[in-house]
Amino acid sequence: MTEYLPALIWSLSAFACLFIAKRRALRITAIRAILVTFLGPFAIPFALAAKPEMYG
Repeated sequence: MTEYLPALIWSLSAFACLFIAKRRALRITAIRAILVTFLGPFAIPFALAAKPEMYG
């Protein structure tokens, strides 16, 4: 079971990053999706630091 733990953490962090991006009204682009895929848990601070899109 412990060999699946890193994959579980990586997947949960991707969902958390997607959730944060949607809550902050960030546009999810292919580049950001690749960033989340490669950085895993380390992508969450980037989602928090990104500026939200301004519509209007």
